[in-house]
Amino acid sequence: MSRLFVITSFIFLTFVACQPNTSHQRPAVKDKSQDTELHRQSGITFLEGGLTHKMEKKSGITDTIFISVHKPDSTHIILESPTNTANIRIGQLFSPNGSADGPFGKVLEYRFKDTGQYYITVSENLMVGDHYNGAYQVRIVNSLSK
Repeated sequence: MSRLFVITSFIFLTFVACQPNTSHQRPAVKDKSQDTELHRQSGITFLEGGLTHKMEKKSGITDTIFISVHKPDSTHIILESPTNTANIRIGQLFSPNGSADGPFGKVLEYRFKDTGQYYITVSENLMVGDHYNGAYQVRIVNSLSK
């Protein structure tokens, strides 16, 4: 009887442990914005909130960064790295309707006309040839902060 109990318990635990996590809730992300008043007024933020987003670039990998547009506004999206010679650029800007524009450089001046989820891709400029591995930051400078 105890052998049957052990085998049944083992099968049950294996079955429960192998079930996929069905929780679809997104983890809570703390607001990392240093200027909370500006953040509250901003019509454009990163999906996680805030106006800066720190990233780590791996050569050959394209990074995707989501932007939330709450109200139409003009903005600058700026890539900053420890060295000005880092081979990174804003490759594409994708709109909520699926249209795309680009490539751009390290600074993108853009007028967001529609609300919704936009995203940009950050990649190396293949025409330059130098690879970049390292830290960089994406910063949104809304027209309010000028």
